[in-house]
Amino acid sequence: MISEKIAAALDEAEGRPMSPREDVVTKIMVSGLNRASQLGWVQDCPRHLCLLRLAPDKDKGFDDTMKRRLREGNKQEALMRADLTAAGIKIVHHGRLTWEALELTGESDDSVVFDDEYPIDYKTCSSAMFKRIERAQSYGDLIRSPFIWIRHYPAQMQAYMLMLQKRLSVLFFKDKEGGARYLMDVELDQKYASFLIEGIRYINDCVKKEDPPKAEMKEACDACGFADHCFPGVERGASAGNLEIVTEETWLMKLKEYQILIDRGVQQTAKEFDKLDKEIKEEFRGRRVLCGSHLIESKPYFVPFYDVPKEEKEKYLKQREQFRTSIKLAAQAL
Repeated sequence: MISEKIAAALDEAEGRPMSPREDVVTKIMVSGLNRASQLGWVQDCPRHLCLLRLAPDKDKGFDDTMKRRLREGNKQEALMRADLTAAGIKIVHHGRLTWEALELTGESDDSVVFDDEYPIDYKTCSSAMFKRIERAQSYGDLIRSPFIWIRHYPAQMQAYMLMLQKRLSVLFFKDKEGGARYLMDVELDQKYASFLIEGIRYINDCVKKEDPPKAEMKEACDACGFADHCFPGVERGASAGNLEIVTEETWLMKLKEYQILIDRGVQQTAKEFDKLDKEIKEEFRGRRVLCGSHLIESKPYFVPFYDVPKEEKEKYLKQREQFRTSIKLAAQAL
């Protein structure tokens, strides 16, 4: 059947190794330098940046789902670029950028030309995430985002502006499901840029000494390919006795909403809270999970019940397994 041939060809294409443009680890292995797109890790985990250069083979890489997302993002990027061109906006591409003194390299998507050239980077996301980003008033709100990949975007743009010697850049977001777009100016922030530069210098020093910072369990671990290398004793299977790291965007967002409802006061949002509380507890029943900032522990316990006629229940006492599930901030639990 033709449909089967098409599906087979697509599956084969998806199974091919990622191109260097798609694969951050490959880029770093080839260049041996820090990457601008990874610079946000300075604020979340400097060890991650050290390991990218010292032990890139320890990175578990992207799973098939993430590879598909990245490839789809590259396709959307081409469409976003075409939209700008169709609108009569002049675009220039600078290719690879390198700041040798900082051992920093990167490749900005494009620059748009008006009275000057301004770096622009294309970002696609789900409808749910787009709505969150759209509420951001400035790049400062992105830096404070609970989602690690979102708060890394401004650092990436700071790097491009420093390497291109510009004071203004643009983040171009697109809802890949609904097609809506949102553009945000990102200014060169001297204080934030200085923090990033000092972070890079620290990374470079650690790399030269081949002495990365000590591993620390933190929220960023659930988005890091080195988590298994740093914490080999932490199991990620669905076992109640082991800690399972859950990174799905859906549950990260649900737990953020769960915490917001608690902070507001459950009395005012009882109905909404009860629904979300039940949904989370049903999903993680019998599991011990670290999801974002929350540790979820669902442990079995037993209660007596009578599985016999009432008049004879004293003779046939049994126990039935049930679960108590707690949801709390991991920083308070670990």
